Amino acid sequence: MKIIVTLLLAATLLCGCQKEPHRDASDMKTLQKTVGRERLLQTFSQIEPPPMGKEIMNKSDQEIIAWIKQVDDWTHKVLSSPVTGEMDEHAMREMRTQLGKVYTPDMARRMIDYFYRRDPRIGTYQANSTKAMLGLRSEWGQYELHKSQPGEGQYKLSLTGRSKQDYSESVMQHESAYSVQGDRLIVSEFKTRS
Repeated sequence: MKIIVTLLLAATLLCGCQKEPHRDASDMKTLQKTVGRERLLQTFSQIEPPPMGKEIMNKSDQEIIAWIKQVDDWTHKVLSSPVTGEMDEHAMREMRTQLGKVYTPDMARRMIDYFYRRDPRIGTYQANSTKAMLGLRSEWGQYELHKSQPGEGQYKLSLTGRSKQDYSESVMQHESAYSVQGDRLIVSEFKTRS
């Protein structure tokens, strides 16, 4: 009798250890649409990073403006690459690595924090719906670029875009900062508001 009771207790303990933490139906739906590392890497392989050679800063204003838009477009594609708007921790690490090809680790983290919120209960990251749009993606009629060099191997760009519609004028302000690392530029600040 003692052996049977011991076996029953052991079986109960084993079953209890293997039981998953309680998840409600909405958690399970969320996990089903979560994008994983492999799927994200496949998407990233189709998104070509912008050129980051330091010679970009010696180009004409029009070429620099086109390049800023290219960086902005690439950033938007990377941040919105989980098609369901949700990814797991492994995919998030890959996103940080991908953004690290253009941005400093701190700037990459700030972008992710702005575009995603973490669900600590199930360990996924979900996109903030309307926040995920970048201001440069709209077409602005006129652009004005100011470039400065605050220190050796450092650049700051300030871009103003204007668009007239009927009797009103809307203005977009973009500011970004870059430092030279080897023969490449790395972005330490990239913000746009309109």
